[in-house]
Amino acid sequence: MAFERSCFFLFFFFLAIGLASSSPNHISYDALNAHMLGGRGLLEKFYVKNDCPVEFEKEDLSPLIRTCKGPYYNPLVCCNGFTQIACKYAELINNVDNGCSTDLFYVLNKQGGYPNNLFAQICKGDKEGLPCDKPKGNKGRH
Repeated sequence: MAFERSCFFLFFFFLAIGLASSSPNHISYDALNAHMLGGRGLLEKFYVKNDCPVEFEKEDLSPLIRTCKGPYYNPLVCCNGFTQIACKYAELINNVDNGCSTDLFYVLNKQGGYPNNLFAQICKGDKEGLPCDKPKGNKGRH
C-alpha cells in the first residue's frame, strides 16, 4: 500500500515538474487564438477580465513593429519578432484567463495595424506551441 502511494506521488511530482518547466518555453496555440474567441477581435479587450500585470502599451514592441510589415507578412521575420516580445511573458500570455494574451494582441494590432489572427495563422511551432528558444548563431552579439 505504501509503495503504491509513493509511486502515485512520484508520478504527479514529475508530471507537475514537466508541465511547469515546459510552459515558459513555448507560447501556446490557445494563447495565440484566445483573442479571437467568438470572433469579436479587438472588441474582446473590453469584454475580458484583465488581471494582466504587464502594460503592453508601455513595452518596447519595436522588434516586431519595425520589421514585420504588410501587405506580405514574412513568417520568418514576423514570427521571430513576435516571439522576441511574447516569450518574455510566456507564462502570463499562456494563462488565457488573465487577459494578457488579449491585451498583447490588442496593443500589437493598434500599434502595428496587423490583421486579426495574423500570428496564429503564419507562426507555426511544434505540438506545444511556438518555441521560445534563444536564437542560435548570434552568440556574443547584442
